[in-house]
Amino acid sequence: MSPDASFETPSIGSAASVPASSTSSSSRPSNIILWVHPRSTSTAFECMLLARPDEFEVLHEPMGETWYYSKERVSKRFDDKICDESGHGELSYAKAWAEVAKPHPTMRKFSKDMAQYLIDTSSPNGTVAASFNGAKTTPNNPTLIPTSELLQPHISHTFLIRHPNKAVPSYARLCYPGAPTGFDYFDPSEMGYKELRMLFDFIREKTGKTPLLVESEELLKAPSKVVKAWCEHVGIEFKQEMLEWDDAPETRTHFEKWKGFHDDAAKSKGIGQTTPDAKEGDKPAAPKKETTLSPELQKAADDCMEDYEYLRSFAKKDF
Repeated sequence: MSPDASFETPSIGSAASVPASSTSSSSRPSNIILWVHPRSTSTAFECMLLARPDEFEVLHEPMGETWYYSKERVSKRFDDKICDESGHGELSYAKAWAEVAKPHPTMRKFSKDMAQYLIDTSSPNGTVAASFNGAKTTPNNPTLIPTSELLQPHISHTFLIRHPNKAVPSYARLCYPGAPTGFDYFDPSEMGYKELRMLFDFIREKTGKTPLLVESEELLKAPSKVVKAWCEHVGIEFKQEMLEWDDAPETRTHFEKWKGFHDDAAKSKGIGQTTPDAKEGDKPAAPKKETTLSPELQKAADDCMEDYEYLRSFAKKDF
């Protein structure tokens, strides 16, 4: 099914306004988004593109501050005082999305973000954030972004998932009283698998095309094959050196806005275990010993499994 005639004319970065210098091919999107859930190993993609600063502008979870802190916030995690003191109170969905969607004048733009930051599950589909000033959308759109803004032709939407038994405990370890992240409790509703599925299904239905979806496990097992396939899909020249970023200072500072969440990424030097054999032949590292989750975390992981397995059924397999 293609986008219907009820789409309003795009007001931000429509295909006609994409600068010729931002893309060498009319079939190649100038803006790329990787939609994820928390702790999906998605920062690896950011590090790869941060290491190419002359080619890419990289945005790290640009919708997050709006979802957590703004006057239009959906999250109930922080009280009014914290939100007011955050400095993000005047952000809005329209303002944040404009930054995501606007093409860069000379480079391509990459954003990594959480699908849940676009969605208010307490509101019916077809609800638009107030800051879009009554813009029309389609009734089955689960996001707060008008359909014509979300599905602009110069934006490529891709997805990454990780098994809940890995992602849930990884997230919970960062959410406890006194945590440096400022997240002082674990909230299972923030795992975001449901919202990722909602966004994936909507894009698939409205465009008539299945977005590229990659599994974290495959990325870590065969990084060069997976990254090459992802690059081909979005029109990026794959370079083997993308898989390592030892001397890229950008990866040390890029993640500071969410303190404590990306310390491992900031210290990392490449994707997965980059032993000589693994780099050359994409051989998987020795598996880590499985740990038993607490009943609380196992329930949280189990609650994500239906959405995870559904999304996984669309994951690219032929690397």
